[in-house]
Amino acid sequence: MLLRYIFLLILLTTFSSITRAQDVWLQNHFSPNSGCALTTTETVTVLINNNSPGIMPSNTIQVYYRIDAGAIVNQALSSNLTGWASWNFSFSVPANLSACGNHTVKVWVARAGDLNHNNDTLLWTVQNDCPIVPGTVTSDITVCQGANAGTLSLTGWSYGTITGWESSTNGGSTWSPATPASTTPSFAYTNVAQTTQYHVLIDGGYCPDDTSGFATISIQTPPVPGTLAGSDSLCENMANGTITLSGNNQPVVQWEYSTTGGAPWTTVSNTTTTLNYSGLTTTTIYRVLVDGAICADAYSDTAMIYVDPVYPPTVLAGSDSLCITNATGFIIATGTFGPVLNWEFSNNGFAWNSINNQTGSQGYTNLTQTTYYRMFTEGGHCPDVISDTAVIFVQAIPAQPTIGPSDTVCAASVVGILNMTGATTPVLNWDSSIDGGNNWTDIGNPTTSYDYSGQAVTTVYRAFLDGGFCPDYYSDTAIIKLDSAPVVGVLNQNGSACEFTSEDLHLVGSLADSLFWQFSTDNGVTWQTIPDSDTIDYNTFAITQDVEFQVVALNGVCPPAISNTVAITMLPSPIADAGVDTAIYLGETVTLNGSGGITGIWMPGSTLSDSTITNPVATPPATMTYAYYVIDASGCVGGDTVVITVMDPIQFNIRNVITMNNDNFNDTWNITGVEFFPMTSVKVFNQYGKVLYENEDYKNDWDGSFKGAQLPNGTYYYVVLKGGTEEEYKGTITLLGNE
Repeated sequence: MLLRYIFLLILLTTFSSITRAQDVWLQNHFSPNSGCALTTTETVTVLINNNSPGIMPSNTIQVYYRIDAGAIVNQALSSNLTGWASWNFSFSVPANLSACGNHTVKVWVARAGDLNHNNDTLLWTVQNDCPIVPGTVTSDITVCQGANAGTLSLTGWSYGTITGWESSTNGGSTWSPATPASTTPSFAYTNVAQTTQYHVLIDGGYCPDDTSGFATISIQTPPVPGTLAGSDSLCENMANGTITLSGNNQPVVQWEYSTTGGAPWTTVSNTTTTLNYSGLTTTTIYRVLVDGAICADAYSDTAMIYVDPVYPPTVLAGSDSLCITNATGFIIATGTFGPVLNWEFSNNGFAWNSINNQTGSQGYTNLTQTTYYRMFTEGGHCPDVISDTAVIFVQAIPAQPTIGPSDTVCAASVVGILNMTGATTPVLNWDSSIDGGNNWTDIGNPTTSYDYSGQAVTTVYRAFLDGGFCPDYYSDTAIIKLDSAPVVGVLNQNGSACEFTSEDLHLVGSLADSLFWQFSTDNGVTWQTIPDSDTIDYNTFAITQDVEFQVVALNGVCPPAISNTVAITMLPSPIADAGVDTAIYLGETVTLNGSGGITGIWMPGSTLSDSTITNPVATPPATMTYAYYVIDASGCVGGDTVVITVMDPIQFNIRNVITMNNDNFNDTWNITGVEFFPMTSVKVFNQYGKVLYENEDYKNDWDGSFKGAQLPNGTYYYVVLKGGTEEEYKGTITLLGNE
């Protein structure tokens, strides 16, 4: 009975450990792995882990795998898996990984009661690299050295990755990376200079790397076309000879010639290396075309047979007769002529001088004498040619004659003759102008003198003369100016003016070239000229006494004219008195005392009790200057000013005067604001430095006395040390009133 209970207890314990929740863990995979040429029988092996303490009985764990999107393979774990144990599990059904490329392998487990599904699946990629089929590069070719281009191709290649092309110039003994770099099955070559082999490098991945078969680019050097000998310069009446080709390494295809400098060319059926020519009438260029085989056919250099024509003497156009002022032009060679060697000129037709000019025209500029020209042309192998002669006749410009004398005369009597001197060519006529030379009138007279008597207006004269080959020309000019008598006009009437004012004077009816004004202060005995007074309206200088004025009119050579006289009587200005300057403290008032004239006004009036009375009360906010203007019975104005100094009560201001007249104003020496600076020290000296007064705490009480007696009027000197500070003041003080 006891044994039965023990067995039952063991059975219950075992059943409990098996049935409670557990975690199956697909921990790792071992195969299949990436490789070369995988097969259809690859084993799938994984590591299964019991990630819990209980036993997992056999056949309770189902294991699955799938390759790519293929069929699912299922197999149960046939053994118990104890707690925390692992099991290397291999499927009995192999995997087919024979297809080249990447395969996705998925393995997963399933078990009832597995609460953690996050570790039930493994997923990985297997790469199957197939063995390389390297193929070969196509195809062998022969090209011309230097200027060549083409494409090589890799054919018959399978599997693997192209990593680059290589080339060899020593028959395959050594290989170097080909340029330009290429990882494609084609390679573009350019300008291959020597025979070269090319192959392709292929990366096999998990399989061995391999190299393709090669192709060879063979090089043919370009043909050497050779050089021509036999270029020559000949006269057209004996243009015969032979041209020879030498140095060519390929056969001659044909000869060609051109009579137009190289375009177009005409073919000569001749495959030899020599060419005979005869009877040429024009310059001809020859060349040879040589066979190039693989390379392009090539031309030799050229040979030129220069044929000089036989030219007749050249005819020059451009002979002329010119004035020295415009002796400039061109002489042109006409017709057909050879290359110009030079020109020559002569001033007498016998002695010639060379001109370095190889063109068919000769310019001349600013010739000063008659000149002859001719041209030399090259005959080549024919005789040189001298042209005919062109003549440029040069006439000197006639000298400009003069006429005169110019004169200015009064219009009342005009008599005189103009004469011409220095004329070398005939007179055609005389001209006159009455508007200063803007417009001219032909007045005839082909002689060298002109009588202008009776002329009515100012007139300018000139003569017109024949210039020959030079332009007709004018003499200089002469002017006969007529001055009319001046009209001075009339001055306005006599008048009067207040003292220190000016008067406007006006002149009426004046007709003259210029005016000037004069004045006299001695009743016309003597007159003084006023500078810069050429005007009919004159504003006089400030009148300070009785004065007379007159105007003098001038007109050229005619006598001056003098106007009537105007007398200006001076009215004295009234005397104005604005009173004496005064000083007050800010906020105080002061009564102004003005006098003079019959009435007056104060300005500015904004701080006055009444600006129209003689004694207004002033309340200035600051130091101000008041002006008092008075007017008398004649309307004349006089003025005076007074300064009211306004002081700030706390301002430290040292007065500079003592009047000593017992009027309760400036009777003592006053220092404004001294009461705010106790212990202010003062000293007063005379001009010899003697101390006349001193006080260590001044109270504005010194009355200008010394030892009980008033000091004499005069200027004295002080030194003030402002109390409580280091400020020191020095100056002068004036004593008045002790008389």
